[in-house]
Amino acid sequence: MFPVRKLPVAHVARLRYRYCASSQATSGSHQKLSIFRFNARNFHSCVFDARNIEVDIPSDTVTITWNNDLVGYGEEHTTTLNIAALQSMKESGYTPGSQSDNFPAQVMWSKKALNLPDYPYEQYMEDDSVLYQLVKQLRTDGLAFVTNVPGLRESLAKIATRIGPVKDTFYGHTWDVRTVPEAINAAYTSHDLGFHTDLLYFHQPPHVQLLHCVQSASSGGASVFADAYKAVVDLYHADKEAFNTLATVPVNYHYTHPESNVYHTTKPVIDLCSLRIGNVIYTRFQDYLKAMKSHSPSGISDEWEISLLVKCLQKVNWGPPFFAPFSNHDGLLPASDDGSGQSALSALNDKADQWHHAACKFNALLQRPEYLYERKMDPGDCVLFDNTRTLHSRRAFDMADVGKPRWLRGTYVDKDPYLSKLRVLQAKFE
Repeated sequence: MFPVRKLPVAHVARLRYRYCASSQATSGSHQKLSIFRFNARNFHSCVFDARNIEVDIPSDTVTITWNNDLVGYGEEHTTTLNIAALQSMKESGYTPGSQSDNFPAQVMWSKKALNLPDYPYEQYMEDDSVLYQLVKQLRTDGLAFVTNVPGLRESLAKIATRIGPVKDTFYGHTWDVRTVPEAINAAYTSHDLGFHTDLLYFHQPPHVQLLHCVQSASSGGASVFADAYKAVVDLYHADKEAFNTLATVPVNYHYTHPESNVYHTTKPVIDLCSLRIGNVIYTRFQDYLKAMKSHSPSGISDEWEISLLVKCLQKVNWGPPFFAPFSNHDGLLPASDDGSGQSALSALNDKADQWHHAACKFNALLQRPEYLYERKMDPGDCVLFDNTRTLHSRRAFDMADVGKPRWLRGTYVDKDPYLSKLRVLQAKFE
């Protein structure tokens, strides 16, 4: 049996923090007030120590009473833990109930056509199980459609707020994409729009984008979507140096209208999470993969490697319409001081050439028709997609529609409320 009475003090403290939060999430107002009173002023005094530990064999639980408990808790307060959970903590190092998610895996698109169900508006709005299926599909496939949406201005915001608060931007709470004769934005023309991520000039672009078709073009104008994660995986296997370039070279993005809005930010195209094992941080994914293999069981497959790469992907930042001129981001010293004798301008040109070569390869992978999802939306259709994974574009349409009431209405939802809704619904239905 797990040696409960020998549980190290540091572990006891971890458990006290964890189960303090758990109990207060489900307790009355007094305990909710207690967590508010647990702040920086009394943090130094919270050296937790178990006064008594009792093991109950029939229920397979451990009950702990505390010395120097959190402010607001009396001497009679106890914490009850499951022995199996403690055993798991001993073996894994994770505190029971740690803030770790168990979301379904993201599924890469393949040459087999996506078989995406439509979600009727009324069912989506009224049935949480239908909402969960759509929210989960945004996680697995990055793309979903709601149909039979009323043609009212408020309909789109209603769809969005079923997931979370609308992300308000300088475009507005919701915004219209209509064709106009003298457009200042490519989206307001009848031309073909290439694949892109919206709002790349924001430090944190929105996670979910929604587009409600109010009226469609008489001909053309189909929406086209590409799985950028699939293109990243294929680029890694085809050309690791090109992958490394897009994962490490910072790219400048901007939206510059001096009379109204000036936004700019810098980030690589392939945005990876921290590649860390213990105290070692890796700068190249292939080095991280090699190290991970030494920590993993034998029989590692290609599927395991792909799964690891996808788990490390945070987002893909691809937006040629928003590219700003390249600049050096190679530290504080001029490039000529790096020992190579190369001038700063020459180093910048080499970096731009290297990046352009890699970007062309990535763009070619995005354009493969067998991996695209194309749909001409009808009035009443609303598409929702993962703006950090699923790139979107639009086919050109008839110039005769320019200036006529052909339009989509759009809005956004951020990542935190999306993930919160996914956790809530997952706990409810799984």
